[in-house]
Amino acid sequence: MKKRAAIGGTFNILHRGHRTIFEKGAEVADELVVGLVSDKMAHSTRKSVRSYLERKRDLEKYLNSIKRPYQIIEIDDSYGTADSMDDLTHIIVSESSQKNAQKINKERAKRDLQPLIIEVVPSVIGEDFVPISSSRIIKGEIDKEGRLLGPLRIRVGSANEVKIAAVEKVLRPLYGLIEIKGVDVPSGVPEQPKSEEVLQGAINRAKAAIGDAHLGIGIEAGLFWHDTIQSYFDVQFCAVVDSAGRVTVGHGPGFCYPPAVIDQIREGKSVNDAMQYLTGIKSIGRKTGSVGYLSKELINRTTLTEMAVITAFIPRMRPELYAKIWRNI
Repeated sequence: MKKRAAIGGTFNILHRGHRTIFEKGAEVADELVVGLVSDKMAHSTRKSVRSYLERKRDLEKYLNSIKRPYQIIEIDDSYGTADSMDDLTHIIVSESSQKNAQKINKERAKRDLQPLIIEVVPSVIGEDFVPISSSRIIKGEIDKEGRLLGPLRIRVGSANEVKIAAVEKVLRPLYGLIEIKGVDVPSGVPEQPKSEEVLQGAINRAKAAIGDAHLGIGIEAGLFWHDTIQSYFDVQFCAVVDSAGRVTVGHGPGFCYPPAVIDQIREGKSVNDAMQYLTGIKSIGRKTGSVGYLSKELINRTTLTEMAVITAFIPRMRPELYAKIWRNI
């Protein structure tokens, strides 16, 4: 039996996200039935849209390149002909259109037609971590491939120069043109956070810092008790939030504090105060950090922070592998 896949859309500006949907259609079906939104329907939901003939011309040019038989049908509603064509087998949709595909199958059931196999294609993310769309291309935010047309704006939820420098060192080679600023925001957790408070502090800082930037980054160090060795580990968490509200997190290596520091922490002192008392170094956390002193500079706080930032960015460096775990927190 020939497999025929339905794909619908306005396709105002054909971009990489659209191409991914058509590539999936070519993968699962022998023929594509493309519902192209009419001018009337397009203008009812969009301010700026090219004419049907222009959009159809570009669509035909692209579809000729993927070497699959296709048919383009003008549609005036969100169902098109997918709810009534009896020889369709699949429907290819983006994540945002999945519910509409389910509604189409309900309509097909009313007509005693076989349900379509729904293939959901994950959103293709641009360099600013927001899905590529025609409207964003028209606004000049990105190009058709999702590349930013300006600097990636980053806000770090701290005035600490060590944290800001660590973020810049990690992200400049990855994203090139970037704009980084530190924003002094509260962590929303105790001065000496422990366990889950550490991650929450990082998330709070990221969300409070982002403003109108593309990314907000929060970094928080804190203590985690380990029963086996009966000691605290210092672990630094990094949280990254984008303008769509999605959060990714990671943390750097952990290390143990000396017993003298642990004793003072148990008495209610912060790590910074305990280490300052032990070493005589004021504001040690804003210099090499406790780890710099304890490791004889084999590793310093900047390096430790860089590791946390890198691990938090791993899902963003490989978004196609991590789409299902990106979430709003």
